[in-house]
Amino acid sequence: MGNCLVLSKEDKVLRVLKTDGKVLEFRAPTLVKDILSNFSGVGISLSKQASEQLSPDYKLKLGKVYYMIPLPGSAENDSAATRRIKIVVTKQRLQELLTKQISVEEVLSASGPEKKASSSCVDSSKIWKPKLKSITEGIE
Repeated sequence: MGNCLVLSKEDKVLRVLKTDGKVLEFRAPTLVKDILSNFSGVGISLSKQASEQLSPDYKLKLGKVYYMIPLPGSAENDSAATRRIKIVVTKQRLQELLTKQISVEEVLSASGPEKKASSSCVDSSKIWKPKLKSITEGIE
């Protein structure tokens, strides 16, 4: 047992802290370019404050923490240019999107703030009212 190396959980993963504070974990050494292929406008560095990014061929090591940093001039660097929104679509709309019958822009324009405001205004002449039979009062 003299040659056994015991790795703690911390040593078995490498972590990459994203710009939004979420953490990516990898269980094997990974190249920077493999991670960045899923992200745009960011680089990876050894610290949060670092302005130098690691090269695409740099091998990230287990047990280390790395940081995604916005690249100069990227939309990620400009907080006003990046917005996260939640869109709720019907199954039919989703299917149309997936089969490219409609574009994302069409879905967004159909569910934008202008559409929401107009749908919340209710025309009082079109409000449904049930038709009820009159109840006659009996003489007691």
